[in-house]
Amino acid sequence: MKPLLFTLHAADSLASDMLAGGLFDEGNVERRRFPDGESYVRLETGVEDRAVVFLCSLDRPDERVMTLLLAAEAAQAQGAQQVGLIAPYLAYMRQDKAFRPGEAVSAPVFAEILSRRFDWLVTLEPHLHRITSLDEIFTIPARAAEATQPIAEWIAAHVERPFLVGPDSESAPWIERIAARLDAPFAVLEKERLGDHEVRIGGTLGGLRPGMTPVVVDDIVSSGGTLATIVERIAQEADRAAVCIAVHALYGELPAPLASSASLQALASSDSVPHASNRIGIANPLLAEAEQLITLNLKRHRL
Repeated sequence: MKPLLFTLHAADSLASDMLAGGLFDEGNVERRRFPDGESYVRLETGVEDRAVVFLCSLDRPDERVMTLLLAAEAAQAQGAQQVGLIAPYLAYMRQDKAFRPGEAVSAPVFAEILSRRFDWLVTLEPHLHRITSLDEIFTIPARAAEATQPIAEWIAAHVERPFLVGPDSESAPWIERIAARLDAPFAVLEKERLGDHEVRIGGTLGGLRPGMTPVVVDDIVSSGGTLATIVERIAQEADRAAVCIAVHALYGELPAPLASSASLQALASSDSVPHASNRIGIANPLLAEAEQLITLNLKRHRL
């Protein structure tokens, strides 16, 4: 039998694409809140001796994690063969060290919580800086799928003469990968964070020529402040308005600094997190990683 996929929180387009790939059967789950705010979860589809996978993007994690943990526990209690997690956006990775005395370091704590309830995990382009690999903090198999191919395909279909721009040195490896797929020029800027909502942008746009369309690709956009600063910086040198791409769109409405900018042509995001700007489907890389981990766990189960 195929593994069961239970969708707890995901963009409609992503959930549909995951099921359309043919890897999973769809599982049904009942969820609601008690009057005091506690989560209620019931798996309506039987899971005994089945491989079970939960699809749950973890934006606004404090609202979603308890439901996810209860669902995983229910699957285990009812005899699931394995319980995996596909979390297109993986929360709590940015705080990977104590920057000031007394700060909680969330990344290893959150990884430990998930490792206790799941047999494996797949995510997309997690925020890794001082942590170089998910294996450093997870005790279960954990894979980071890449958004490189879907982003490159979207740019190729929608942008004329792209010139890729990375906001900082952390973005350099995947900006280079996308540029290589497109055979396009690129530049990586320098970002100095001055606070939660303020940054200073430096660096040069060497290689930008008249007629090229600047394409800024950022992994996580939560306020839009960084993109707004970069777009205005680019406008000083480019003769075309910029296109901005967010792998994970964590903002609500279009960020005000960007909404009012004449220097912005378009804003697109992947469907890792449900948002009105979703344009780029990322089911394929997630499916590829999940299929490998399901197979590995089935082999271990048989042994």
